Amino acid sequence: MTNLSRFDFSVVRTLRMKRGLTADQLAKKAGLTRATIMKIEGGYGNPTLDTIESLSRVFNLSSSELIRLAEVAQCEQGTLNTFKKEGINVSHTWFPDFEIYHVRAKKGVRKIWEPERHENTAEVCMVLSGKIEVTIAGQVYDLEPNRAIRFKALQEHRFNILEAAEFLLIHHK
Repeated sequence: MTNLSRFDFSVVRTLRMKRGLTADQLAKKAGLTRATIMKIEGGYGNPTLDTIESLSRVFNLSSSELIRLAEVAQCEQGTLNTFKKEGINVSHTWFPDFEIYHVRAKKGVRKIWEPERHENTAEVCMVLSGKIEVTIAGQVYDLEPNRAIRFKALQEHRFNILEAAEFLLIHHK
């Protein structure tokens, strides 16, 4: 039998409240009893796979997504690296499946996509200050503070710093 102590299905309460449902409404939609919902939300339930599937359907999640949400969170510390080159200062924080590049670049710097830094991830570019031009697969985007774009990191892209800029590049699955 699986040890469910590393799971906390009380997240079901948060999902239910986010959708504006009462415990009775959730029980009815999932074909479960209110008592079952209350046990699960209280962190005392030991839901079967059938119960997880029923709840997942109500929340429009896959069963694996609900289980993943219920995994007891463990904090991760990122690995930090810094590097400088040709008018660019970068702090790179790495987590499995997630990376953050905090970039400070001088006006006039041009940076071309480096395929070895990319996997099958999405990339978010968010400008904190200054102005940059991002070209993605031939399409040009001008970004100023509080503007962001997201694209497939494997797409060819380049950055042209129009004004001294500080921005974040985030790679995520």
